Amino acid sequence: HELTSLFECPVCFDYVLPPILQCQAGHLVCNQCRQKLSCCPTCRGALTPSIRNLAMEKVASAVLFPCKYATTGCSLTLHHTEKPEHEDICEYRPYSCPCPGASCKWQGSLEAVMSHLMHAHKSITTLQGEDIVFLATDI
Repeated sequence: HELTSLFECPVCFDYVLPPILQCQAGHLVCNQCRQKLSCCPTCRGALTPSIRNLAMEKVASAVLFPCKYATTGCSLTLHHTEKPEHEDICEYRPYSCPCPGASCKWQGSLEAVMSHLMHAHKSITTLQGEDIVFLATDI
């Protein structure tokens, strides 16, 4: 855990994964946050020119990172190349409401989807075992 904490982005607290870029003073920020910033969030120094930190990239290749859904129950630790693909399909990721019509902005765990549908959409939802049937009356 001590080693992975060195890779925490100071903006979003996700992990800085390769390619790892640093400011002129050596501070790291993840690539997603870096694209939105004009200066280093740690020292306010310039983020340009782009300087790669090859040493940290080598260390990242030897470290296993926890899934970003660890706080909601995922116990996997992954190589940085496997992490994004896993997180796209992780069963602990937040799920959006599957109800047709994009008016419902609900998000929650997979276990909470059925409960949400039964309480928030009971007039248009029929639950049949593994299947969910939506009635097309008011959609």
